[in-house]
Amino acid sequence: MKTRKERLLRFIKMRYKLFLVLLGFWFLLALNFEIETILAGIFICGVVTIATYNVLYDDKGYMYAAVRFRTIIVYVVFLFYEIYKASFTYVFNLIAHHYEPVIFDIELDVEDAVLIGIISNSITLTPGTITIDTDSKKHIITVMTMAKPGVSAEMLEQPIRQKFERLLKQKGDK
Repeated sequence: MKTRKERLLRFIKMRYKLFLVLLGFWFLLALNFEIETILAGIFICGVVTIATYNVLYDDKGYMYAAVRFRTIIVYVVFLFYEIYKASFTYVFNLIAHHYEPVIFDIELDVEDAVLIGIISNSITLTPGTITIDTDSKKHIITVMTMAKPGVSAEMLEQPIRQKFERLLKQKGDK
C-alpha cells in the first residue's frame, strides 16, 4: 500500500509535463508577465491539468501515443507562422472580394483522436478556415474555408495535409 506522500509524488510526476506545456502556451498567447496574469495562468493550467485525468491519462500513464517534443515545438512555431500569414491573406482577399465560402470533408491519415483534435483546432485557429465537424472514428473533418470560385476539394485539402497532418504523423518517443 502506497503512502500519501508516494501517491502525491506520483500524481505530480504524471502531470508536471502537461502543466508546464500548458503554462508555456499560456505565456506565449498572453505575452503579459504581470503578477495577475502569472497567477491566473498557474491556476487555470493547474485546473486543466487535473481535469484531464481519464481524458489524456490515467494511473497507468498517458492514453495516447506521444508526439516527440521537437515535433511539438516545430508544430507550434509553424502554427503561429501560418496564423499570421493567413490573417494578412484573408483580410486582403476579403476586402478584394476574391473568395467565397466553401465547405468540404477531408479524411485524415491520422488515427489518434488527440491528433485529429489538434489538427481540427489548428484549422480553426487559422483565419479564413473553421472546423465545422470532427468524426474521430472515421478520421473525417468537415471544414469551411474561403476559396476562389471553382477550386476543387482536393486542392483545398492539400494545404491541410502538408501543413498540419504531415507534421503530426511523425510520432515517436517523448
